[in-house]
Amino acid sequence: MTKLPILLILFLMVFTANAQQELPKFPRVTIEDLKSTIYQKDSTAEAYVMTNYGNGWVSQNSAGGYDITYQYFVRIKVLKKKAFKRATQSIYLYTDNNRQNAETVTEVKGRTYNFINEAMEIDELEKKDIFEAQYSKTFDKVSFTLPKVKEGSIIEYSYIIRSPFLIKPKDWDFQLDIPCERSEYVFGSPTNFAYRMLMQYCHGKLSEDKCDVFNDFRTCRWLMSDIPAFKKEKYVADIDDYTRKLHFELAEYFVRGMSAPKKLSMEWSDFDRLLLTDEDLGGRIGKISAFEVPAQNLKQQITDSLELAKEVYKYIQSNFTWDNKKELFATHSLKEVFNQKVGSSAELNLLLISLLKQVGIAAHPVVISTRENGRIWKDYPMISRFNYTLVHLNIKGQNILLDVTDKNLQWGLLPEYCMVGEGRLLVHRKSTWVPIRTPEKSGKKINMSFTFSKKAPELESQITYSGTGYQAINYRKELKTLGKEKLSEKFRKAFPSVENSKVEFDGFSDTETNLLPMILITGTHTEGYNLVNGKVYLRTIPFEGTTEHPFPNVDRQFPVDLIYPREEVITCSYTIPEGYTIAELPKGIRVVLPEDGGRFFFSVTQNQATNEVYITSQILLKKSIYHADEYEAIRALYNHIVVKHNEMIVLQKQSK
Repeated sequence: MTKLPILLILFLMVFTANAQQELPKFPRVTIEDLKSTIYQKDSTAEAYVMTNYGNGWVSQNSAGGYDITYQYFVRIKVLKKKAFKRATQSIYLYTDNNRQNAETVTEVKGRTYNFINEAMEIDELEKKDIFEAQYSKTFDKVSFTLPKVKEGSIIEYSYIIRSPFLIKPKDWDFQLDIPCERSEYVFGSPTNFAYRMLMQYCHGKLSEDKCDVFNDFRTCRWLMSDIPAFKKEKYVADIDDYTRKLHFELAEYFVRGMSAPKKLSMEWSDFDRLLLTDEDLGGRIGKISAFEVPAQNLKQQITDSLELAKEVYKYIQSNFTWDNKKELFATHSLKEVFNQKVGSSAELNLLLISLLKQVGIAAHPVVISTRENGRIWKDYPMISRFNYTLVHLNIKGQNILLDVTDKNLQWGLLPEYCMVGEGRLLVHRKSTWVPIRTPEKSGKKINMSFTFSKKAPELESQITYSGTGYQAINYRKELKTLGKEKLSEKFRKAFPSVENSKVEFDGFSDTETNLLPMILITGTHTEGYNLVNGKVYLRTIPFEGTTEHPFPNVDRQFPVDLIYPREEVITCSYTIPEGYTIAELPKGIRVVLPEDGGRFFFSVTQNQATNEVYITSQILLKKSIYHADEYEAIRALYNHIVVKHNEMIVLQKQSK
């Protein structure tokens, strides 16, 4: 739930904006454009944007109020079949909860250019191929598919959106998931509307960035050329946080009859005070009379503040259910939530704060932006950038963050989607930024043992998974969500070469979450080794190894976000059959990241007494986030891991 001021005063303004509504004259599509089969600046591109143009302006409507009109034009060159999906486009139109105010779209046009029989053919988008539907409570959707698209086609489309929502104009994305030759955006408003424009930086430089004022109307223009595609990479919370784009917000306005401009943008002190007093956030925190008896009993039984806080946490975790809604604000009273025993994330966490205060423990809300919601912009406070409320308390000098939505979580652990780096701690006159860290890492241990069977190249196999910290939580969640049968099938599918596999579970008690969950898979590995010229070749890490590099790109402009510190230990043993000796063993290695940020340890040893070979691989990453200047080191670490996990043990058949 996002709270924004309602600018009724804007509809009393008397102003007429003389804004250009005709599209600029773009270059004509040529035969040479249609004949081209590759984008010279990126030969791997499936398509590229030839022109991406947008124009937004605030103007007076026929009813005397004000709207923002958005005009868009896009032209794309299709190079490969997998880009055909780009011929289908969807326009999402926002409407308020009561559907009293809504965005509308008009003038939807499109065409496809093809080179056929040594000539250019043009096919227009027909009205019957434009579809409108309600997408959700707050969005309508208009979709269309351009006709006759094939490899080499050029497609273009344009449309106009009119919006009554003046406070937060639409963003403009310069960088897309395919390369873009030219991206241009124009935004205009009367000078008594002051819009703040924030540029999110990443690759490339603007070739034009200027604003002009004429007849009390401010027009700004931005132009960028030859923009590379953003490439999805592993270990990033939201790739959209690291693309080149423009954000807008209405910061101030001034109209006739006002003695001074009305400021809408806030300082952080204003932001803190607003949320602490808001009736749906800080204002909800209060005494719950129905909890008074349990509170008195707990205080009499437990004198240690930390243990008392844990009991209150367990009380809510055991007796209340999350409705799966991630919210910043509460929509129901905490008394109602207490009685119904169900609530949103905000309601349950605000209830936890209230009950902690009721037993005499100071607790405060922390507001964050979840991983999928994007980064917080610390330069300017914007409520719309926050979407979740956590709980903070300080006991015995220890800062503790809590979230009570997930019954699988232990004390002090947060859901993965809450691991976002920083949050805003709301305390009267003492609000500040606090790091969002976890005291726990994700620990994964895999133990494998293999024995040669009588039938080549089969190995009798036993594979055991176990987890600690977040990995244990994830195992438990999977079992509760899928059930034993479906989770067993998932593990069987993960090992297609293991026949007659049997899956067993241990340590998954609902009541004893401190137990170590374990999954055991046994069966016959039918592709256990390669036999070449009397030599047996065994993979050092036959399953679950890092055989492909997770960081293939040489450079990375944004952090490696692992969510939490991680440790993976893989041990593997081979029982060598009679009649064979070891011809070759890989060498061990130990690699350490700078400032002891992590390490990789790998060893291969032989036990001659038992005729076994043991392989140990340990990957320890001590940080949850590695910044861009650490990327080279962590990438080099994985260079070694990939090599070692792909190496072979060689056995030689003994001569008689």
